[in-house]
Amino acid sequence: MKQLLKIWVLVLVSSTVSCQNVQKTKIDINRKDLHQIIDFLASDSLRGRYPGTPYDKVSAKYIRDQFESFGLKPMAENGYQFMDIIIDQKPGSNNSLSINGIEQKYNTHFATLPFSSSGSLDASVVFVGFGFKINNERLLWNDYQTVDVTNKWVLILRGDPEPDSLQSVFVNQSSDRNKTIIAKDMGAKGVILVSGSTYDPNDKLSNMSERGYDIGIPVIQVKRDVANSILNGQAKVEELEKQLVTDRRSHSIELQTKAIATTDVVNESKITQNVIAKLEGSDINLKKEYIVIGAHFDHLGMGGKNTSSRKPDTIAVHNGADDNASGVAAMIELAQKLSAKNKKVKRSIVFIAFAAEEMGLIGSQKFVESNLVNNESVIAMINIDMLGRMNKKELQISGTKTSTESETILKGLNADSSLTLSFSPEGYGPSDHASFYNKSIPVFAFTTGVHLDYHTPFDDIDRINFDGMVLATNYIYNLTFELSNRPKKLLFQEAGPKSRPVRNGRGFKVKLGIIPDVSGTTNNGLKAIGVSENNPAYKAGMKSGDIITALNGKPVKNIQDYMFRLSELKAGMTVSVEIQRGEQKLVLLVQL
Repeated sequence: MKQLLKIWVLVLVSSTVSCQNVQKTKIDINRKDLHQIIDFLASDSLRGRYPGTPYDKVSAKYIRDQFESFGLKPMAENGYQFMDIIIDQKPGSNNSLSINGIEQKYNTHFATLPFSSSGSLDASVVFVGFGFKINNERLLWNDYQTVDVTNKWVLILRGDPEPDSLQSVFVNQSSDRNKTIIAKDMGAKGVILVSGSTYDPNDKLSNMSERGYDIGIPVIQVKRDVANSILNGQAKVEELEKQLVTDRRSHSIELQTKAIATTDVVNESKITQNVIAKLEGSDINLKKEYIVIGAHFDHLGMGGKNTSSRKPDTIAVHNGADDNASGVAAMIELAQKLSAKNKKVKRSIVFIAFAAEEMGLIGSQKFVESNLVNNESVIAMINIDMLGRMNKKELQISGTKTSTESETILKGLNADSSLTLSFSPEGYGPSDHASFYNKSIPVFAFTTGVHLDYHTPFDDIDRINFDGMVLATNYIYNLTFELSNRPKKLLFQEAGPKSRPVRNGRGFKVKLGIIPDVSGTTNNGLKAIGVSENNPAYKAGMKSGDIITALNGKPVKNIQDYMFRLSELKAGMTVSVEIQRGEQKLVLLVQL
């Protein structure tokens, strides 16, 4: 009850602040207003603004009230654009495992993995080594060649024989998930994973610290002594591991063991929301074009191992004063100043406080896919993320080559050299502007840079450089005013890849040339939210919005399936790509 009362007090405070702003007529961007906004959003009372929590909702209402007080028009559902997110995955109460009639204890002898489906399986077990199917110029190794795993459990060693090699031939098939995909392709109905002594000398069970997409069959991990009981005297895990590492060939065994298991994975889903409002332009024609100004308002809550906290062992309020209460404060100040000059603003401006940025740009991707505003009518996106730690008057701007005019405009606005501008040309980056760049929209991403307090409990208001924030916010205001009134649109140009580069380039010899939906909004295929021209998928006729359901006849349900299927392909192949396009099911032949 105390907690609920505290939240309602915060709601009332936010409404009071909004009323105060209505009465003000000043339009200057100033320290006092910026401090007031950050002081509210980064307060301990809001406990780190974690998506899907009551504090997330209070933060969103505060921002919406601010927009409303300036006379902005709420968009979507009274200013909110709602979305479902998976906050957590936990083992349910029904996880069980029996080996030849002997019950095993959860978290002592076995654990269910996060990408497991919830279900039951009563079947015999086949040991399939590392679970490899490798056939290339460097190695021939097929752990399924001499055994039939149809409708059975498979017992698989985790890892691979070259755990420290970045160029290993095993890299595409070494992850637990990829091994499970192969087993499922071969007809297995369940997977039991065990760590060899080389992979994990401590023989630890995994937990559900990382969220995973349901793979469609039960998947568990067992301790080595349980695995040896499954092998039932036919061999020992340690001996089999040594043989496999030495021989580099299959040592699969059909076992006389029966395993009965039930897996129970509970997905905790919550609702979060973008906050969206519009300032309508004054020009009868140009007001049909839009500038988007965005800043994410979520942060890491209390931190912990299930977040991207840099202090994962410390449970404490991660206030996120710089990341990104500072960006939201700047956006709110811009909304106030621009709304006061609305008759001089020709193009319309949409202000968005993005949800769930820290979970993978979920809020911004929701917006660009929603058609709430036609993407083709957005002439530029301005993103503000961490604007509170200016040092030596340096302002960093990314996306400066995403239009042919961007750098000229930016330099012109700093003709008096009041700021030191640092340009980065690429349009892709680890913040919400990436979702707009993926839609071929010129972007300007502003930040004063990362610091040692980033994603820790020490990102507090007392470390914000408010004078620097005033300088930076005024500069962004001048840019917005310039973009809103220039006669012509910016001319978009590609500046770097439109999606996250693959780490070390490992395992990917080919590409289709799509921009995949990484938000996890569907588990029935992978949506291409963009298709790059002059790449294989584009040449085969794929379009933005197509949902890939299979590659070469093998199912694709999500981004993780897609990445594995892609790793199996080679340059020069002709690949069948099954897609869903609206109500149509199509098969495209893609030449790699």
